[in-house]
Amino acid sequence: MTSTSFNDDDFSLVILSNINPERELPTDVYIHVDSKYIKFKSKGDQIGTEKYDYFLSKGMKNIYIPAEDIMTFLSWINDDLIEEESDFVKKAGEESRDFFKRGKDFKQKIYEVYFEDELNGKIVETLQDNVADFVDNIKKNEMTSKAIAFLMSKNSSVADHSLNVANLSIFIGMVMGHGHQFVLENLYMGGLFHDYGKLKIDPKVLENKENRMYSHAVQEHPMTGANLLRKTDGIPKQVLTIVEQHHEQFNGHGYPNSLQGDQIYDLAQIVSMANVFDNILIENKNFEKRQKYKKAIKVLEYDGGKHWNPRYMDRVVEALTLAYID
Repeated sequence: MTSTSFNDDDFSLVILSNINPERELPTDVYIHVDSKYIKFKSKGDQIGTEKYDYFLSKGMKNIYIPAEDIMTFLSWINDDLIEEESDFVKKAGEESRDFFKRGKDFKQKIYEVYFEDELNGKIVETLQDNVADFVDNIKKNEMTSKAIAFLMSKNSSVADHSLNVANLSIFIGMVMGHGHQFVLENLYMGGLFHDYGKLKIDPKVLENKENRMYSHAVQEHPMTGANLLRKTDGIPKQVLTIVEQHHEQFNGHGYPNSLQGDQIYDLAQIVSMANVFDNILIENKNFEKRQKYKKAIKVLEYDGGKHWNPRYMDRVVEALTLAYID
């Protein structure tokens, strides 16, 4: 990174949450540190999800674009949004276009939560109000209850992954017969916060997967996240349980507490399925869409009865197949 003397008028601010970290940048990008503008990436580079997550964990909300390049950069953001909307409408139907826009607005509010160094009761209350409205809209409209399965970001940042898991958890939850507003709200909040503990792990630890500290931090992140959230007023205990248990497995081989069978909260198992499903999509993001969805469904089908209660699996696999394959 290079630092040069600039004035504030030389740059325009862009909110980080509007940027796809895995796309090639159309212009140079700068960050603002200690009253200096430092060149962070050159045109043609990518921000990358690791650095993007690092910025999230440090509460860095903005990047800076040279003033003469700002229209090029905003056009790049808009092109990405148009492509994403077109892809969504193609799968979910023209009548779902407004739902996509609502989902994007909601995503911005979710990012605001992830940018905060610490949660507080007011932030949680605002988030819960937004979640309640979002869930209520899904429940009341049969079209949106189906379209929620397609509201999946292609990015693999912690925030985008968490939003994907929350959306997919609602879809799976309704497939399994959960229809109560309070239950679906808790399910959605659990999906949003399931990896909150991972966001708080020192990025240097995550860089070295061979290090013993990495293994320990990953094994403990469900409890770390739950303990951090427990300090905040307004987080329902059901959400804390989901966060704690989303890596437990039906056969008792999960973590952090090796729970098994009915010891595991059923909503935590739903978030666990959604988490695994989205992780498979991320790992196979370069595959053709149909192929990567087939692979993710196959993993759920194969691990059903080991990782999750077998009585759930037929309905879940059938619904995911209808949504993504047929």
